Amino acid sequence: MLSLEIFRAHKKEVVAAWVEAVFATYPFETTGFLRTKQDPFGNPVAHMTREAASTLFDAVAGEDMHPPTVKNALDRFIKLRAVQKFLPSQSLAVIHAMKPILREQVLPKMQDVGQLAAYLEAESRLDSLALLAFDMYCEARETVAEARIKEIRNQHAQLARWAQRLEDGGKAE
Repeated sequence: MLSLEIFRAHKKEVVAAWVEAVFATYPFETTGFLRTKQDPFGNPVAHMTREAASTLFDAVAGEDMHPPTVKNALDRFIKLRAVQKFLPSQSLAVIHAMKPILREQVLPKMQDVGQLAAYLEAESRLDSLALLAFDMYCEARETVAEARIKEIRNQHAQLARWAQRLEDGGKAE
C-alpha cells in the first residue's frame, strides 16, 4: 500500500508533465490554445488528453480501476491521435513519454522505501497499456481508411452516373 500512496502523492505533477509532453507534439501555434482553453467543447483535444492522462496514471499506479473505464479513456485519446497528422510512432510514443516522468518523480521515492519491485510493476502496466493503445490505434486507422475508401467509391459512382447522363444526352445535376 505504501507504493500506491507514493504514486498518489505525485499524481498531479506526473499528470501535468505528461499532458505537457503530449501538447509538445503539436505544432507551436496550437500548443498555446491547448494549454489555455479549458472548455471541453471548445477544446476537446486538451480535454481528452487530460482525461486520458489522469486515467492512464491511475491504471499505471495500480489503482483499482474498472477496465472499461481505462479502455474508454484511452480509446478516445488514441482515436483522436489516429486521425491527426502524425506518424504512427509519433501518435503512440506519447504513451511511453510517461516513463521518464515517472522515473524522475516517483522512482527515487520508491527506491528510498524499498519499493523498486512495485515501481517496476507500474512500468509493466504502462507497457501493457501501450500495447493496448497500439491495438486501438490500428483499429482506428483501419476505420478511417475504410471510410476514405467508401467516400472514394461514392464519388466514383457519382461521376459515373454524371458521365452516363452526359453520354445519354441528358443534363448533369
